[in-house]
Amino acid sequence: MEKQFDFTYEITAEDYLTHQLFGASMNEAIKKQRKRGLILWTTAFFILAIVFYLQGNKFLSIYFIAFGIGFFLIYPIYANWIYKRYFKRYVYKHFTESNLNNMILTIDEEEIVLFNGKERGKIKILEIEKIEEIPTHIFIKLKGGRSVIIPKLKIDNKEELLKCVSFLAKNNSFPYIRILYWKWNKINYF
Repeated sequence: MEKQFDFTYEITAEDYLTHQLFGASMNEAIKKQRKRGLILWTTAFFILAIVFYLQGNKFLSIYFIAFGIGFFLIYPIYANWIYKRYFKRYVYKHFTESNLNNMILTIDEEEIVLFNGKERGKIKILEIEKIEEIPTHIFIKLKGGRSVIIPKLKIDNKEELLKCVSFLAKNNSFPYIRILYWKWNKINYF
């Protein structure tokens, strides 16, 4: 990369929400928690069905079997809704109108510079842990847990941005992970 590249975009609360949901969907602890909830509740309903069957109450036995199957099918949808509602509340509680800015992202071989019209932040390329790309965004994850959120759909020269981040990842030996099939409501339990 011989020159610096400038990209302009606007960041919104929805972009922050997408970042939170993506992070949750990739978090192993959250995946285990959701899987454990599904297994625990479904098992409890089937145990109740067995208990009532052994007591001779076939109506309640059939009821809990049906409820267990229904719960197994509905729980993933319900859990997605609960997590999205939680993260939406979190984002809108911490997101202010001052965060709604036209961002200018400048990338060169040494650093990334973010400018929001008031403040300028410089990030050394060596601070990048990995770059993750989903259909709508690019997340540049930094060492220490922070991230730079780039909404791909709001950038005019998207192809240039993709070449630029790919070049950075290849030349600096950090992962560039493309998850182009990612969607919040497509979380697999097994």
